[in-house]
Amino acid sequence: MEKVLEKFVCRDKKRAAAKLGELMRAGADRVFVVTDFDRTITPLHNESGEEISTWGLLSRKLPKDIQLAEIELYKKYRPLEVVGKMTVEDALEWWSVNLDYYQKSDLRWADIENEVKEAIPARPGAVDLFGVCREKKIPAVILSAGIKDVIDLWCQKYKVRSEMILSTKLCFDDRGYVCGWDKDSLVHTLNKGEIGRKDLAALKQSRPHSILIGDSLDDAAMIGQNESSLRVFVDNRPEKNSKTPGFYDKVFEKFDLTIQSQTLFPVVGIVEAL
Repeated sequence: MEKVLEKFVCRDKKRAAAKLGELMRAGADRVFVVTDFDRTITPLHNESGEEISTWGLLSRKLPKDIQLAEIELYKKYRPLEVVGKMTVEDALEWWSVNLDYYQKSDLRWADIENEVKEAIPARPGAVDLFGVCREKKIPAVILSAGIKDVIDLWCQKYKVRSEMILSTKLCFDDRGYVCGWDKDSLVHTLNKGEIGRKDLAALKQSRPHSILIGDSLDDAAMIGQNESSLRVFVDNRPEKNSKTPGFYDKVFEKFDLTIQSQTLFPVVGIVEAL
């Protein structure tokens, strides 16, 4: 157990070891994994050094004036999201305005499909994580405030199988152009704990222990306040966050472990040990 924890940054080792011990005693048939997608399963940057996400990929296909408007929204709301200060109203405005842009911009699915195959890499260890979950018959759920259609393509590309993917679903017309989105599927940063509640509740009923993985403070609430969940924070900018007063105090209020290695292999090690 000590060797497993050595690969993480941990403030309360006693608490983390206790949770890890619970997982080990529960065994693979009593555990599931729930993970964010953008900047968690995928890295912060692509091979060209650009920040990339499901939203960012779609934005490339928008007219320049709308791209600039999106950038302004990002600059306004992303810093709030990172430090856990975003309100529900903020999230709804950010997501809804962006989705309206897609609907109005003659965005074609064929263009999106071709872009995904090249533009969104997998974080090292991500494909391995889903592979070992499959081997051990542990359900792995993707719960993302990104775009489900893009995540589905990414999973196809990397031959990743997820128990369920809960994320915003786009709607397309007969010509293959974005014509809206499924309102019932809308996932933003602050409603993740409410999305797929019935499906996740059923999973938690049969598998009361979980491993949660996310890259923002709000991701800690993806499956509610479950004390049987080992929460892992993916630290995308350790060199910057270490200089932000109080940042890690907030992280360790909500998460048990932090990864600063930019890979998911430490989590793979936990799942392999179950």
